[in-house]
Amino acid sequence: MNKWVVGVDLGGTKIELGLVDPQDRIVQRRRIPTEPQRGPHSVVERIAESVAELSAALPPGERVAALGICSPGPVDHETGTLIDPPNLAGLHNAPLRQMLTERLNMVVSLEHDAKAAALGEFHFGAGRGEQSMVYIVIGTGVGGAIISDGMLFRGLHNSAGEIGHITIDREGEPCSCGRIGCVETFASGPWLARRYLHLADDASQVTGEWVAERAADGDLLARQVMTDAGEALGLAVGSMAMILNIDLFVIGGSVAKSGDLLLEPARRALPQHTYRSVGCGVHIVPTELGDNGPILGCAWLARQAAERADMPVPVQARAGLAASERARLEQVEGTVFDVQRFSVHDGPGVRTNVFLKGCPLRCQWCANPESQFPQPQLALNAQNCIDCNLFEGRCTLNHLHEYGERTEICPTSAVHWMGQRRTAGEVMAMVQRDAPFYGDHGGMTLTGGEPTFQPRMAEALLRLAKADHISTALETAGHTRWKVIERLLPYLDLILFDVKHLDAETHQRFTGVDNELILGNLQNLAAVGAPVQVRVPLIPGFNADEASIAAIAEYVARLDGLKKAVSLLPYHTMGRAKYRALGREYPWAEHECLTDDVVQRFAELIESYDLHVTIGS
Repeated sequence: MNKWVVGVDLGGTKIELGLVDPQDRIVQRRRIPTEPQRGPHSVVERIAESVAELSAALPPGERVAALGICSPGPVDHETGTLIDPPNLAGLHNAPLRQMLTERLNMVVSLEHDAKAAALGEFHFGAGRGEQSMVYIVIGTGVGGAIISDGMLFRGLHNSAGEIGHITIDREGEPCSCGRIGCVETFASGPWLARRYLHLADDASQVTGEWVAERAADGDLLARQVMTDAGEALGLAVGSMAMILNIDLFVIGGSVAKSGDLLLEPARRALPQHTYRSVGCGVHIVPTELGDNGPILGCAWLARQAAERADMPVPVQARAGLAASERARLEQVEGTVFDVQRFSVHDGPGVRTNVFLKGCPLRCQWCANPESQFPQPQLALNAQNCIDCNLFEGRCTLNHLHEYGERTEICPTSAVHWMGQRRTAGEVMAMVQRDAPFYGDHGGMTLTGGEPTFQPRMAEALLRLAKADHISTALETAGHTRWKVIERLLPYLDLILFDVKHLDAETHQRFTGVDNELILGNLQNLAAVGAPVQVRVPLIPGFNADEASIAAIAEYVARLDGLKKAVSLLPYHTMGRAKYRALGREYPWAEHECLTDDVVQRFAELIESYDLHVTIGS
């Protein structure tokens, strides 16, 4: 589909146009006012003029093959008609697709703006490599779109995915839709402002963006409003996850630019509104494309219309790796924050450890805080800063979120990204360079984070490694659905399974999740005779006491099917610098490392249960 196309995002006040090249890059942009009161003919004419201006940037002999346009709903996708979008009063019932087709003499596709943004994110952003995804846009309102098995799900009237109007408070505020207590009355920009003013008892004019900025600066009332919004989002996501059984929820829109101020409360609330087996696999992540999503989604739709065919969906071969199957697996993408070569940890022999980003646990002593969130994060290693004077002002943690462009020219990499999108093929190229040094015992270990948090990437890497006769290992905390582990099992030679505590309440308090799912997965692995090595992180203030360690030892000793051995992983503080680099406080700062004598005493306690003990990974 090597065609030049134009994507158009038609909004209430402005129209954004982008010229998209055959490599799906926006190479030229135009912005013009919408002025819907002037009617559809004026809008069409000004779009046509802008397309002509963009076409001037085309290489000789090339032309724009098609145009895709999106608009606030309701939209009749089949007829290409705007129906009665509330912010486009002058364009009601406009046959926009037909008018643009006749004016431009090219194929035109029309779509709802949230659905177009979802398609952009699915094909070029956070949903790349996934099979299904829900996109939620939070701005002036709250909307959504569902992609299932690679196909956009529209519903009977093209309105599927309207998550903003799920009722979550039957005693709540009246919504603009006429119902009570919708998600939109908690999370949309205007409602963030209203809730803040209500709490502050203030009649000032504020916006949702202002509330988010105040929350980022530490305003307690603003933070409460953002937390309420995030919890409402978590409830709505949980409801949709239970109905759809889709794991990936991508959040976009102006309010979503507040990042973890909104998303982290949603993640915390999610387990309260789903079955554990569903909620543990759900990822709530921010958009990767931002404002480019609708344009790229429209470009994708334009290409489909120009080619008059849907993109082929690859069929997974269950046995062997044919050339087509290898090519498919090599294109699967994930977020990787490190590839540690020539490691002697996390498995036998010389290893190549691949660190995948994202983890459902929030262990307070976590040594890899950069692994917790699935998206890339900016970090600042202040000790590397040499005051280069390349930027206006010295780089500081207070403004770290503004420094994305600085990573490209920082001479010492003091400002850098933690985490990069990589294909499985790119990662395997590094693994294969180490293969001559593996000998009889070494190989590749998937770690993190929690590798099962990115199941498609994990499976692709493991299958490619086994096809190349490379031994494989998986380091896991076990908090995932059994079907994910079951799918990875045929490609694993070793599973390094962490057991942190047997008391569910203690586990919940210190890691953010209880241990029921974890222990259930360990029992299933034992039942099928999987190659499991139980490991126990030995953490002062959490489980470094005789009662806790004895309980774990007794559990492992009596569980049939498990190797009767335990590896102790003594607590260390090497992660402190990473917290500083991310601008976070280290939660476990008051705890010191255990002495060798104390660690040895716990080893002897475990051995008293007829278990073999090793210290270290």
